Amino acid sequence: MTTPTTSADDLAFVVRTIARTAVDNEKAFGDLDAVAGDGDFGFSLARGFEIVLADWDTLGPESPPEFLKKVAMVISKRVGGTSGPLWGTAFLRAAMTVKDRDELDAADAVAMLRAAAEGIKARGRSDLGDKTLLDALIPMTDALERRTAGGEPPAT
Repeated sequence: MTTPTTSADDLAFVVRTIARTAVDNEKAFGDLDAVAGDGDFGFSLARGFEIVLADWDTLGPESPPEFLKKVAMVISKRVGGTSGPLWGTAFLRAAMTVKDRDELDAADAVAMLRAAAEGIKARGRSDLGDKTLLDALIPMTDALERRTAGGEPPAT
């Protein structure tokens, strides 16, 4: 059985969905951050992803790695606090995982997510269980890997 491939347009849809979610949930993310932190996570993330959305037409998507690199640069430069470097590193690591690729498959999606998580771990000196983004990202990636290994399409 061959694994279905996805175009750069599908990847752009995923990134746009992440950006919209960050902007639309600014208050909720800030409230969650205020429990154990300074409460600025929602604000910082929303401002950065607003810029990604505003600059959308200049980002591509020519190819998956080029598109992800451009998103990484916008986020790294424009998201404040620790979120900018962490999310920028995540997108950059994902881009490096699929360099020279025009089409992506489920294994690429898992590899990009794993690389993003490893980048966040290294940059943030954190790991699963440290009450960070990794506590959602790693289990989600594991679930995606299990499902796609079982033959389910990634969209499921």
